[in-house]
Amino acid sequence: MGKLIKAEFRKILSTKLWWGLLIIALLVAGAWAGMLSSVFDGLAEELSRSEVMRLAGLQLDEISFSVVFLTRAINIATIFPMLFGGLAIASELGRKTITTSFLTAPNRSMLLGAKGITYAIWGAIYGIAIICAATLGIVIGTGGDHLVSFTTWLSTAAAGVLSCVLWTLLGLGVGALIGSPVGTVIVLLVYGLAIGPISDLVFTGFAEGDANVAGALPNGAANGLTGSTAADTLADEIQANATGVSSVSSDLLEGFQDTARLAAGGLGSFGLLASAAIFFAWAMLFFALGLWRTQSRDIT
Repeated sequence: MGKLIKAEFRKILSTKLWWGLLIIALLVAGAWAGMLSSVFDGLAEELSRSEVMRLAGLQLDEISFSVVFLTRAINIATIFPMLFGGLAIASELGRKTITTSFLTAPNRSMLLGAKGITYAIWGAIYGIAIICAATLGIVIGTGGDHLVSFTTWLSTAAAGVLSCVLWTLLGLGVGALIGSPVGTVIVLLVYGLAIGPISDLVFTGFAEGDANVAGALPNGAANGLTGSTAADTLADEIQANATGVSSVSSDLLEGFQDTARLAAGGLGSFGLLASAAIFFAWAMLFFALGLWRTQSRDIT
């Protein structure tokens, strides 16, 4: 297995795809974080006038509001590790190079397992790079003000890395199912840029009595993973620093968390653990289906 993983790394590093998508991901994450945080003052003033902030007796600089922009930038940039994973098997099927891989590997299961491990590692690499770019964008956009604490940044970074890993594996499964690099890119882009966000809006706006329908879908659950981390962080800071915490009801805090999830892109999402479990299930479903399809595919 170790030799197969090493071979997969060599194969990836011999192409331009990994760094081409990575550079775009860094630019998108940094630009979005910088742009959102540059307009921070206007949004922060609105948040500071909220009832929960007033009752808690908190000042603006006591809350790490920029974590919302960090998670928003991460959510947007995760489309690139998804595309990277989507082309993992699809490109080899399209070029017929996977035939040689199957012939030289002990069996298909070991080869596909090595691909899964390799691309999970690459998903983490993309995640770390995206988070660093988004952090730099916030530093530049805010001029160094209103930065998140290290513990807040660490928890958000962990959620972002997990999100990138799962998106990479989900993309890998979709690519393996479709078997065409062009078809895979089209499907993933249409879902990531249109169907996913639109379905979040539709289900959140029109679900009768259950606004969390969107959170049960892949896009909503993935955004909820990072968005709920930001929302929970802000709620914890309010409870820890509030001078009038006894006056802040649980309903107000819950409403504040929902607003923070919305701002972070987690529209209609569940809490952190539920979002993580739901997105993990979706990613593993597509990943397993893709490997099963490749395992049984007739390769000539």
